[in-house]
Amino acid sequence: MRFVHVADIHLGKPFGNFDEDTRAALKAARLDALHAAGALARDRDAGLVLIAGDTFDAEAPPSRLVKRALDTMEGFPDVTWVWMPGNHDSLAAVDLWERLERDKPDNVILATRAEVIEIGTEAVILPAPPSVRAPGFDLTEWMETAQTGARIRIGLAHGGVTDFGSEDGGLATIPPDRAERSKLDYLALGDWHGQMRITPRTWYAGALEADGFKGHVPAGALLVEIKEHGALPSVEQIPLGKYRWSRVEAVFFPGADPVAVMDEQLPEKDRDCALVRFVGSGRLGLSELAALQTACESVADAFHYFEANLRQVGVEQNIDDLNVIAESGALRVAAESIFEATSLEGRTEDDARIARMALSHLFHLAQEVAK
Repeated sequence: MRFVHVADIHLGKPFGNFDEDTRAALKAARLDALHAAGALARDRDAGLVLIAGDTFDAEAPPSRLVKRALDTMEGFPDVTWVWMPGNHDSLAAVDLWERLERDKPDNVILATRAEVIEIGTEAVILPAPPSVRAPGFDLTEWMETAQTGARIRIGLAHGGVTDFGSEDGGLATIPPDRAERSKLDYLALGDWHGQMRITPRTWYAGALEADGFKGHVPAGALLVEIKEHGALPSVEQIPLGKYRWSRVEAVFFPGADPVAVMDEQLPEKDRDCALVRFVGSGRLGLSELAALQTACESVADAFHYFEANLRQVGVEQNIDDLNVIAESGALRVAAESIFEATSLEGRTEDDARIARMALSHLFHLAQEVAK
């Protein structure tokens, strides 16, 4: 038996911290990812896609988005979709699940009850659908006593295992050895947004399309093959996500070329599909810091999204830098006063950071005037 395991698609996720164009692109990519999962199942002769919860980001998604999701699944008539609620779209969303039951195409099975779902004559799905966002107890316990004969047993659940935790900070209630306890050949989990193996039989599919700078493995699906009941599954990690999210960190030291240091750390390929959060620390002279800020502004448009956080970069005292601002007079006195305020001695980190930003801005203005 071969199937595709996906989860945490989060259709309709708002991405409120981004600009309008980026939000629109990221939203569209999530529906594209659902289509990619169907295409993967079709192209790899896997007649089944298991969705382990959180297809939608909220309990009341836009009506048009619901239709588009159903249309996408219907577009793969040779693929059966087993669709279970998660915590973001739990069974508490009564209107949503009533509509899905009414409008779903024939190739979609809604796993909304803790009961055996037969897949042909050789396999069964044992779902544990969340009734509310945080049930607070182990919904997978019923799998232990489910009678299914010699058929392949596949569990489907959404939440955190007891020694791992939940992506949303909820109660971790699923035993990490649930598959072994319940004689499951495979336990398909959702909730944690990075692909991860808990045991050889228990996997998180991770988010189908990346949605954060947490450093997860590339987003995508799991292609699972099980030869017979009792056999260990073969699990292949398949990247499907369009956008790559990267948190890039660099430590700077005076004397080293900060632009070269940054360039070495930034992604080189497919920058138009990369979202980058660049975080600097260490110390630089004012001229070096100004060069780095200019480089960040110049490179930003090469990426789909780029943000630079240089607040932790300290200012190294350099008489030549202060001379650029002014060699004497009231402006020089002001520059020296601001420079003294960049020290953490006797000041909060926020106050010192504000002083560094002010001094850097003053230096930048002085450079513009000199031009």
